[in-house]
Amino acid sequence: MRNQISNNPLVKAMQGLLWGAVMVLTVNAAMAATPVSQATVTPIIRVINPALNNHVHIGDVLQRTVVLQVPAAYQFSDQALPKKGRKHDGIALVNVAVQSKAESDHTQYTLQLSYQVFAASMTPTVMQLPTEKLVFTSKTPPVSTSVEVPAWGFWFSPLVTGGSVTAKKNMLPEVATPLIDHRAHQQRLVVFLALLVGSLLALLYINADGHWLPFMGGAFARAHRQLKRLARSSTPKTAVDEKKALVYLHQAFNQHYGANIFARDVQAFVKLRPGFKSLQQEISQFFEASNQSLYDVKTRDSRQVIAQLVQLSKRLRDCERGVS
Repeated sequence: MRNQISNNPLVKAMQGLLWGAVMVLTVNAAMAATPVSQATVTPIIRVINPALNNHVHIGDVLQRTVVLQVPAAYQFSDQALPKKGRKHDGIALVNVAVQSKAESDHTQYTLQLSYQVFAASMTPTVMQLPTEKLVFTSKTPPVSTSVEVPAWGFWFSPLVTGGSVTAKKNMLPEVATPLIDHRAHQQRLVVFLALLVGSLLALLYINADGHWLPFMGGAFARAHRQLKRLARSSTPKTAVDEKKALVYLHQAFNQHYGANIFARDVQAFVKLRPGFKSLQQEISQFFEASNQSLYDVKTRDSRQVIAQLVQLSKRLRDCERGVS
């Protein structure tokens, strides 16, 4: 009976299905128990080596540029960077610089490596920049990948072959440095200084009150100085001070006119001294105000009158100097 059941085709088919289900469950359980590892990623690398690979001398600096593109999930490990100051077969790594640029699906790293040659050889020799290994890591899941920057060979050429004795025999005199023609700069400097001095003298001539420079001791310049001293005095201004101020200006007008000048002589004064033509109206007003001050019994604000005379004398001084 048992043999008949085991030989039954239906029973055999059911046993096969049951066995397949057990295998599928076993595989799924094993996959669930094992962490998923990310597929191996190979970064895209581009290496830019120095332009010349010959005639390299001791002390020369060679630069390599390494450009890498890695998926955004990977990060460059600073700990795996080549260490600055490391030496290998007479080649020292003197500078390391990294720049990153994030894109939508990847990150581009630009690595600048500067090597300096300290090796010495009496004959031309093949040397090489060392191989560098760069590591990138991913946190989720924790996977790392590395890329190798291949070595780069170059010809080292000694500065002198044959030792110091040969070098001394073949020494050449130093070439004198070319001189710079500074005559054009000298001329520009002289012109600039002349303009500067001229400008300063012009400003001094226009605004200075002193009479120690030529053409600065005119009659109105002297009257302007006297009026300024009178205006700066701390004593209250009276009618006497006002008349004194008027006299200062009258004396200046008389000196320029060559005689006593009155209100009726303003036209003749301007004709005699054309430089004062622009102030003809102010001069006429001055003589009218002077007559009122001398012959009018009304009191006025002497302080204000003197301040106005200071301003008028300054403008007359400028006309006297020809700078109005």
